[in-house]
Amino acid sequence: MIIFFYGKDKYRIREKVKDLINAHREKNKSGFRSLRDAQLEDIRREMLSVSMFNEKKLVIVYDFVITKDFLSQIELFESSPNILLIVNENDADIDCKKQEFELLNGLKLKKWARNKVEDMKGVIDEDALNLLIDYVGSDLFRMENEIIKLVNYSSKISLEDVRKLVRDKDEVNIFETIDFITRKDKKGALQSIKKHLDKGDVPTYILAMIGFQVRKIISAKERGGYNNFTIDELKKLYDKIVELDYGIKTGKVNPAESLNILICGV
Repeated sequence: MIIFFYGKDKYRIREKVKDLINAHREKNKSGFRSLRDAQLEDIRREMLSVSMFNEKKLVIVYDFVITKDFLSQIELFESSPNILLIVNENDADIDCKKQEFELLNGLKLKKWARNKVEDMKGVIDEDALNLLIDYVGSDLFRMENEIIKLVNYSSKISLEDVRKLVRDKDEVNIFETIDFITRKDKKGALQSIKKHLDKGDVPTYILAMIGFQVRKIISAKERGGYNNFTIDELKKLYDKIVELDYGIKTGKVNPAESLNILICGV
């Protein structure tokens, strides 16, 4: 038997895999294998082996590329008493039992977050829940961590609690970009900025966001707050942003090139 899990929601895939493993182990105490970077022969060996205790084996294979060689042997694997679970991010042309795990959004995400709060013996205001979703988005790993933090702070989560304890996802990503820039990690900075561009943010907005966060960090540093940046690094970065912003407004700098100029100057 072959099962295929795929999708971008790695949190729900992980939870579904856990449930499947637990259910399998209730009847098959020793029949479980997890493989990464597996070759076809590794899968073949595991699927065709028979337990001396008459147990079925659950073989979980992560990030396996479905090849023609694999498809040519699919009937053999399907007829095996063992279970093959393939977990990939992307769909594949394979005829078997499939389940897709899309990122949650809208009402589905709202229901998931509220249920998670209730599972942790907490309650959350409607406005607080909306802001939490706006801040965190579809990242369920982070959503769970933020809910744990909020419930530990107060079992009755208010709008002000979310504002106080949870950082906006855009702010988190910009802070990550600033971290890469001050560490002179050009590759990391470009990859981080690409996330914003892929999301639809325009270069001038990204530049303004970086400048806004740098001002906040400088202010916190001057008040004696701790962060990983030196005051000289931050002021130098902010001066460059001001220079680029002026260049854009006076037509001396192409907005689309501003971020590359910023990164290349670190």
